[in-house]
Amino acid sequence: MPVLSQKQIEYGFDYFHKDEPQKKSVIEVSEYNGESELIINCTQLGDSFTPQYKSAKEKKRVLQEWCDFLRNNKTAFTELSFCTRMPQELFDAVCEQENLISLDVKWGVYPDISKLANLTKLRYLSLGSGAGVSSIEPISKLNSLVALSVENFQKIVDYSPFAMLKNLESLSICGDGLGPKYIQVDSLDFLTRMKQLRFFSFLMARLKSKDYTPVLSLENVEYLSLRPCKETKKLYNDIIKLPKLKYGLIVKKPELYV
Repeated sequence: MPVLSQKQIEYGFDYFHKDEPQKKSVIEVSEYNGESELIINCTQLGDSFTPQYKSAKEKKRVLQEWCDFLRNNKTAFTELSFCTRMPQELFDAVCEQENLISLDVKWGVYPDISKLANLTKLRYLSLGSGAGVSSIEPISKLNSLVALSVENFQKIVDYSPFAMLKNLESLSICGDGLGPKYIQVDSLDFLTRMKQLRFFSFLMARLKSKDYTPVLSLENVEYLSLRPCKETKKLYNDIIKLPKLKYGLIVKKPELYV
C-alpha cells in the first residue's frame, strides 16, 4: 500500500506548507520542553538574528550541549530538522537517535554519513548541499525509507545503490539550484529496478550516458521533473505517455521540452 499522500507526491514530501502546523524552532537545549519533533538551529550564531552569541566559546558551548544531549537521550526525537550549517560532529550525534523517523538537513559539511545506518526506523530523509559526501552506501541500507532527497553530492556519480531501497516511493537527485552547481551522474539504469517510484526529480544534473530511456520504466510515477536538454526533448512524446503521470515539470511546463 502507498505511504505518501497525494499532496506529498504533488509538491514533494519535504515541501514547506505555510498552512500546516510547524515544528518548534530552538537554538539552545534549554529551550527544549520534551517535544518529539523539533527544528534545531544551533550553528551560524552571532549573526543579525542571534547577536547575543558574540564569542567563539559561546557558540561552541551551544553546539556541544546539543551533541551531548542527542547522544545521551537516544529516544527523544522522531522528527528533526536543521536549517543552519550541519557540522560532522552534530551529524554523528543526530544518528544516535534510535526513534528517528524523519531527518531534514538543509546544508553543511558532513562528508562521512556512515552513521546513518543506525537510523533503522528512518522513513523520510532529506540531505541538502552535501558536496563532501563520499559514499551513499549507508543510505542504501535504510530499508524503511519511503522518501529520499539528496542535493549537490559532488563526489557521487553512481546512484545505483538506491535501487536497494524497495520501499522508496519518492526520490530526488539534484545539484545546487542556487549556486548554480551541476552534479555529474553516470547513468539512470538503476531506475529500471525502481518501478515502485511515484515521484522522481532529476534536475541540475548532467547525465554522462545521455540515456534517459530508463525513465520510461517508471510505470507508477505520478510526479516527474527532468532537466530540459536535447535528450529529454527527444523522448518527451514517450515520457508524457507514462500511465500515471500527472505532476512535475514534464506535465506543468511542456514548453521546456518542445
